[in-house]
Amino acid sequence: MSRAPQEDRPAIRSRWRAVALWLAVLLPLLPCRLPGQQDERAVRAAFVFNLTKYVSWPGEHRRLVIGVVGDGEMGAVLKQVLDGKLSEGRRIAVVQHAVDAELNECDLLYVNNVSPAQLRSILARAGKRAVLTVGDSDRFVRAGGMVGLIRSGDQIEIEVNLQELRSRQLNMSSRLLNLATVVSPAEGGR
Repeated sequence: MSRAPQEDRPAIRSRWRAVALWLAVLLPLLPCRLPGQQDERAVRAAFVFNLTKYVSWPGEHRRLVIGVVGDGEMGAVLKQVLDGKLSEGRRIAVVQHAVDAELNECDLLYVNNVSPAQLRSILARAGKRAVLTVGDSDRFVRAGGMVGLIRSGDQIEIEVNLQELRSRQLNMSSRLLNLATVVSPAEGGR
């Protein structure tokens, strides 16, 4: 019985790779300059889409709003790839360059290319609401974000701040947690 979770890991990894490959078909449609950056953004978009399937929010949601804050082209990629798609019966709406009023409507907040001071401000504005915060810097999770999509060589790895996730009454599937590195804010400090 204890072998079942280990046997599920290759299947889960295979699903993540299949989604990334599926998005690779969409690459010619994505507005990018460098193929390497294009591939990485498409993989990050696939991870975000899968997060919507493996994270549950309190209450019922008919719509899932993804807000994007910060600089860079990730907002345009998420908008093009995810806007209007269905995830677990919920229609996804992507809001690029979300302002404070829109942050209150977000279920998932993607933070891209911000300074440490901006990151602290964004996380403070997200407050104690049940909003999943996702970022792509190596300091994101240690600064109080919930999910980091961290580049490691030519792969994207998942870091999770389980303490922050649970404090907002968000639940992440154990299948996804088995693939992630659980990080405590104390490991890197805020």
